[in-house]
Amino acid sequence: MRFFRRALVGLFLMALTVGLLTLAGGTIWSAMQTRMADGGGGPPARERVFSAEVVALTPGVETPVLTAFGEIRSRRTLELRAPAEGQVVELAPGFEDGGAVSAGDVLLRIDPADAEARLATARTDLRDAENELAEARRALALATEDVA
Repeated sequence: MRFFRRALVGLFLMALTVGLLTLAGGTIWSAMQTRMADGGGGPPARERVFSAEVVALTPGVETPVLTAFGEIRSRRTLELRAPAEGQVVELAPGFEDGGAVSAGDVLLRIDPADAEARLATARTDLRDAENELAEARRALALATEDVA
């Protein structure tokens, strides 16, 4: 029973939809026929008129002036690298993107503590190596005397 009721409701809704679509199509068809009978519809086309200011021509030399806003970028770039690594402790005030610098300007200072510590370690290693070399030469001299 439930199946038949659902089927009837579905058929009713389908018939109602087809009827409404047919009514809408007929209304549109009727409106189109009426418009075609009246002469194609719409108001008649009018000529467009444009107004323009006319100035008398006087020969002369004109120099155009161009004012523009924007950003200028160089085609060339320069990447600077410090020869030593470390913490930057001072930066020059003119050291910025697009800033101008001259030859000999100090751009930044690197904390010398790390470099000085490495230098002291290298000097200590050099002294140790020189001492080992002197000891090896003495041992060689003793060994040469023993053989002779």
